[in-house]
Amino acid sequence: MTRTKPLKITPVKGRPMLHWVGKKPLDVVRNFPAQLCETIGIENPPAEPSYKEFAKANYNLLFHGDNKEILSSLLIAGFRGKIDLIYIDPPFDSGADYVRMVKLRGVLNGNGNGNKIAGEGHTFIEQAQYEDIWANDNYLQFMYERLILMRELLSDKGSIYLHCDWHKNHHLRFLLDEVFGAENFRNEVIWLYGGKGMANAKKSYVPYNATILFYSKTDEVNLNNKIKEVSDSVLQRFGKYLNENDQILFETLWRSNERSEIEKATKRFARENKREPRGDDIAVDYSKGSLLKNVWNDIAIVRENEVYGEYIDYPTQKPEALLERIIKASSNEDSIVLDCFCGSGTTAAVAEKLGRRWIMADLNKGAIQTTIKRLQGVINGKNGDLAEQNGHGLIHYRVNNYDHAKQAELKKIIRSKYGIQIDRKDLFFDGTVGGQLAKIVDLDKPLTRLDIQIIKDEIQNNRPDETRDMTVFCNGSEMEIINELAKEKNPINKITVRDIQQDGMITNQPPQAEVHISRHGKTAIVKIGDYISPSILARMEMDRTIFDEQINDFRAQIDCVLIDTDYNGKSFNIVESDLPRKKTDFIKGKYELSIPRTNCKVAVKIVDMLGEEVIIAK
Repeated sequence: MTRTKPLKITPVKGRPMLHWVGKKPLDVVRNFPAQLCETIGIENPPAEPSYKEFAKANYNLLFHGDNKEILSSLLIAGFRGKIDLIYIDPPFDSGADYVRMVKLRGVLNGNGNGNKIAGEGHTFIEQAQYEDIWANDNYLQFMYERLILMRELLSDKGSIYLHCDWHKNHHLRFLLDEVFGAENFRNEVIWLYGGKGMANAKKSYVPYNATILFYSKTDEVNLNNKIKEVSDSVLQRFGKYLNENDQILFETLWRSNERSEIEKATKRFARENKREPRGDDIAVDYSKGSLLKNVWNDIAIVRENEVYGEYIDYPTQKPEALLERIIKASSNEDSIVLDCFCGSGTTAAVAEKLGRRWIMADLNKGAIQTTIKRLQGVINGKNGDLAEQNGHGLIHYRVNNYDHAKQAELKKIIRSKYGIQIDRKDLFFDGTVGGQLAKIVDLDKPLTRLDIQIIKDEIQNNRPDETRDMTVFCNGSEMEIINELAKEKNPINKITVRDIQQDGMITNQPPQAEVHISRHGKTAIVKIGDYISPSILARMEMDRTIFDEQINDFRAQIDCVLIDTDYNGKSFNIVESDLPRKKTDFIKGKYELSIPRTNCKVAVKIVDMLGEEVIIAK
């Protein structure tokens, strides 16, 4: 990206409807350089993205970093007014910690056949993904700035779909009215997802729906809502319960709108399966050719225990049928689709299947890894064979070096180990421990004097009546800081430092892998001999439910293996991948590959079950 001059932003459209502390619209954006990380099916990728290159190429874009910086970079890179559809599923300000349950590979339930883990079989590790906890003003400013940038990226016929729930849908509606103009509000879609709701909802009704706010850039909105028909994914899901002849019959009857025959098929389904079909088994509205309504009750959430093959164990995963409907309705085959809170990559997967160009982004490293893994299968066929590419390529860039998921995971471990009681109302301190305020500073660097001064300023400027002492948790510290604090004679707000390294906590020790790479002419042999993840081992020691278990096969820790047969030392071009389709399967561990030259460098990237990576190149 050669342009570094700030780019002006069009003022917001509507009159202000919400006010909060620190409200400030964006007026200019600046360039944030992107770092090329990985590619799939792309030769000579550009060092940084630009619309000029993107428009004539056959690849899509995935960004890791803060989406405010990414959206700003896209504007400067020439994508202003080029996006036809934006779908976002942002934080809901739900007050929840989102985690995923990580299960080590090779473990079978039931009779334990094939179990490679010694112990009780409780092989789940709880991994933090992100905290959806905000101060009201911070959340509103966060969304306000990003919506302004998204409006700049939308084309004149473009649309934005904002997925939310009851926590903030009223505030977000006001923000969208201000940024896009109330006259460009198109609809409020109610998705009746059929979830479990809140089992302990004793003082309110059980939540059963999500809201999708639909706005356009102008009154020339591109929308194809004239035909209501079942999606291919719905047909595929229903077909899993039918034999081949019944499936063909059902699809034929559906397309011909033979309602009575479909009802017969429904009754037969209920009789044979001993339950009534759900909304995504048989859609509720049988009429063909009608307008699509704004209440969608024929798309169910993705469940782990169902046989659709779509569940990928991500806490906020949305069903492909939902995105398929939105993308078909508000984009064309030559459109660009944007999702800057991409999560598990559902928007990218569906856009790829429908032949759209797409741009995805997320701050969470786990989300990026999940999306890359998912897209490999979509791009390269059912078996994930990279030799037979049948879709667009993919380029992964990083904008700044963020790994907030790891920070959240380390904080969770510290809170558990030291018994920190969380205070959701306190947005500066992490909680209390032993009657003292607890603060966990940035764990990516040692404790500095500036960190201590920021804590003192918080007390002096914002909490003049605070009398409690403080415990600061850090990962190493600058020399003499602890001694200097101990010599301070002020008895009020005394600061005590707990260095987790000195307490024996392993936090930044990287994974270790034993990888053998040999060459025989233009053939390379890769063999993985061992792998150790200190993070996985530490979590198994700390989690009492799996305390007694031991890993007898190192492959239980490995999620996937990626290989670059001509590694340049800067970006990783995925040429071969080993992506076990079932959690009970191990990676193969040995690979024979063709290489372009006898002296080329072969690199092996191992991604473990917690998302940590290690690259071995030779």
